[in-house]
Amino acid sequence: MEATAVIDRCATFPSPCASGVCDTARLLALSDEAWRDGRLEDGITLAGTATRIACDAPTHECVFHAHMKLALLLSQIRRFDQAWEALDAVGAVGAGGAMGEDGRKSAVSTLVRAQVTAASGELAKAVDLAKAGLGAAEDAGLRAWIPVGHFVLASAALRQGELATAIRYARQLQEDAVFGREMLPAGQSAWAVVQVAEADRGREKTARLAAELLLSGSVTRQLFIAEPAAAPWLVRLVLSAGDTALAAEGVRAATRLAERNPGVHSVASAALHAAGLLENDVVKLRRAAELHVDPWARASAIEDLAIALARTESGRAEAAETYEEAMRIYLDTGSLRDSSRVRSRLRSINANPNPRDPGRPRSGVPSLTDTEYAVAKLAAQGFTNGQAADQLFLSRHTVAFHLRKIFRKVGVCSRVELAREWSFLDVDGAAGEGI
Repeated sequence: MEATAVIDRCATFPSPCASGVCDTARLLALSDEAWRDGRLEDGITLAGTATRIACDAPTHECVFHAHMKLALLLSQIRRFDQAWEALDAVGAVGAGGAMGEDGRKSAVSTLVRAQVTAASGELAKAVDLAKAGLGAAEDAGLRAWIPVGHFVLASAALRQGELATAIRYARQLQEDAVFGREMLPAGQSAWAVVQVAEADRGREKTARLAAELLLSGSVTRQLFIAEPAAAPWLVRLVLSAGDTALAAEGVRAATRLAERNPGVHSVASAALHAAGLLENDVVKLRRAAELHVDPWARASAIEDLAIALARTESGRAEAAETYEEAMRIYLDTGSLRDSSRVRSRLRSINANPNPRDPGRPRSGVPSLTDTEYAVAKLAAQGFTNGQAADQLFLSRHTVAFHLRKIFRKVGVCSRVELAREWSFLDVDGAAGEGI
């Protein structure tokens, strides 16, 4: 799986008017230009002004598209309340009137809502919206908007530990790039592809893709704007490959963006997080965790802080508490893969990790704990014990141990029986499959 196919484009918002010459269209074009240049407050201001400009178009296309643009930009810098205000200002989809009756507007609004919902950490809800939005976009012929849905579904599947599904949607993102479907920053698509590749093939085989993404100029900047977790994630990956110089370049890029936008907490927290990783600086990691608004990025910073604390004997007690906090946030967002990794790390310093965790899964299989559910789902999908162990950051012995308990709890005798019965056992999960 390669990222090169998706890092040579910068998405621009389509003109809301057929002529492309009205004041709203001009303002949105200027907003795009400011955003690509890294002038984030200017981009927000211009897009916000575009929502207030009167237009003669009888279908209110200009007003609608300006609000969608504004919501996407606000979501990227994690100003969620304002993003929802921009979406709600054009009326609830399906509520009646011109907006509710227009299938094209409904498709666009649903996909934008999926993006905002995913960024705010509600993965299950975001998946439902993305699938609905993709279906509506296909029906309406809105191919340019399809990458938004594919990105949400690829990212959510990866965090939920559904690697096969994540790979499928990552390939769809590559196809989107080939056919020029541009309603998503190119760096954002590439980052999803690289993350899935890392989960599928391992860090060593993905380091080159991470390096390419870190050195892609304006595409890198667009990624660092859109995804607060991206800079620290990439820095962490290249550091694991021993490339300190490249990690330092990534930190400099994130820092330049933050210095240019002093009022934007999402880029400030990302720069601090990346610098804390490079310098092994507990103070910077702690401050990044406090600043992050994005819940997954915040959990990631807390996890990195715990790792740094655990390196010293005096910090191990605090590290255990910090790991537990990260694990709770991951679980709250539905990120089972990440919570499993943190649980594994916590076991290395604590024989009884998270004893207050009730172990109640979100799966619809109430007899299984979170870890058991994750193991059972991978086994039902055909993963071997070794492959499941790699995905969940467990040992093969632990996976085998969990499988024995799973068989007993759900009343099956083999992996074949588990696979056959899984769709009946995991009713909520099966209902979420689709597109």
